[in-house]
Amino acid sequence: MAEDSSKQRPPDDDRNLVVVDDDFIHADAEDKLWLFWQRNQTVIIRGTTAVVIGLISFLAFHFWQIARQSSLGESYIACQDDNARRAFAAENKGEVLAGVALLEVADNLRKNNKLTEAAQAYDEAVLSFKNAEAPALKALGTRAKLYAALTKVDLGQAGAEAGLVVVANDPTAPDTLRGYAMIVLANNALTQGDNASAAKWINLMDKRLRPSNVWAADKNWLVRSEPGLLTPIAAPNPETPASP
Repeated sequence: MAEDSSKQRPPDDDRNLVVVDDDFIHADAEDKLWLFWQRNQTVIIRGTTAVVIGLISFLAFHFWQIARQSSLGESYIACQDDNARRAFAAENKGEVLAGVALLEVADNLRKNNKLTEAAQAYDEAVLSFKNAEAPALKALGTRAKLYAALTKVDLGQAGAEAGLVVVANDPTAPDTLRGYAMIVLANNALTQGDNASAAKWINLMDKRLRPSNVWAADKNWLVRSEPGLLTPIAAPNPETPASP
């Protein structure tokens, strides 16, 4: 792969986030992909973290306000560490606040790179929101599903991307979560050399998400590195006779 002086920059150097079109003129596919990730991985990670932390913080505070007068709410508020949250969730299986506690535990485990334990905690959190009907509760359940799948992908588990596909294809999922599943699927497909699948997810982002969705800029940056991703995959013509 061709040498690029930007490789020597510190990983947290914000100059890496500026996409310069000239960099892509003579680059091959591998170089383009490397350049895209070097320029944009920080903002993607930061954006994701801000989104999901904001979501969990808002919803956790919402449920805290509702439940603070009850004994269950008081027990949840009293949890000061992950051991206490685990114990609380075990004693209150199926309760919404048990799911919130498990999400907090799972996030901390993922942050500390304890991925196997984090995946299990996310799966347990999903069960707490399984029968939820309120949009806010369903969003929490979708968030748990998404991060269970992401963690399993990081672990290299077979079939882990199926969980991302479930979120990406869920019409009730918030655009923030659904779009993240789609951009991850597109990036993974591109990394694996499957441009057709990457193009499919990029095009579905345009069809299924609002134009102002939080991942629109990330999608545009990806397309700038691989312009062919915006070309729809042509379906075979059923009237065309098969070659002998």
